[in-house]
Amino acid sequence: MRILLLLTFISFFMNAHAQPESDPFGTEYNFDTASYSDSSSSYEEYESTTTRPDQPDLTPTTFKKYERFKPPMDTITDLVTYTGIVPFKPLENDVYDGGTIDSLYWRAKIYLMKKYLKDYKQSKNPKDNIFPKEILIEDFKPDGENGRVIIRPTVPLYISTNSSTRTQLGTISFKIEIRVKEDKYKYKFTNFVHNTVEKGTEKPIKTYVEYYANTTRGYKGTDQVLISIDRMVKEVVKELSGIMKDPIVLDPDDF
Repeated sequence: MRILLLLTFISFFMNAHAQPESDPFGTEYNFDTASYSDSSSSYEEYESTTTRPDQPDLTPTTFKKYERFKPPMDTITDLVTYTGIVPFKPLENDVYDGGTIDSLYWRAKIYLMKKYLKDYKQSKNPKDNIFPKEILIEDFKPDGENGRVIIRPTVPLYISTNSSTRTQLGTISFKIEIRVKEDKYKYKFTNFVHNTVEKGTEKPIKTYVEYYANTTRGYKGTDQVLISIDRMVKEVVKELSGIMKDPIVLDPDDF
């Protein structure tokens, strides 16, 4: 009897311990699904993509390489030279008879006189339209085939320090020539010389701009001179293109 009671007690004790424990997280937590996210892995990902305030930015800083300004050079003379040939087509109308070689010559000459002579006063008398000897190189009135005006002016050279400020840095002397034919004209700028003075002694210094174009030292500063010359020449070329065009004259009956 005692043995039977002992076996019954042992059997009851073993069945009680075989029952599963209750889930402290509840049935909504399923660690076998993809919805589970380990907080430790999320923190590591955040650390790899985010720079904390106490961590320096180790991304290397890249600087754009300075590119030198290269002015146009004549391959024969090795001089800084701007040149171009502009075709001319007169307007086809009966109101204005323009576009002849004489017309192109006088337009170019009057433009240069207005541009580079401070005391120039326009006169209808051709004898009054004479360049001073100090800047005149050649003034050849067309003979039926071609004509030309070649002068050597000196003008202030302005360096642009920013978009709204410019500073004069001496003067620039250069040779400009305009050649005309019946159906086109040619411009040429060359022989640029930068005129400055020595500090302290005020001794004049003349520097050929080819030195600026070829120097291997301090070229960031000398490039500014070349850029200013380039800007000046292009402004003259643009103005000249407007002067050399026939004016638009409408027929009185065309309205």
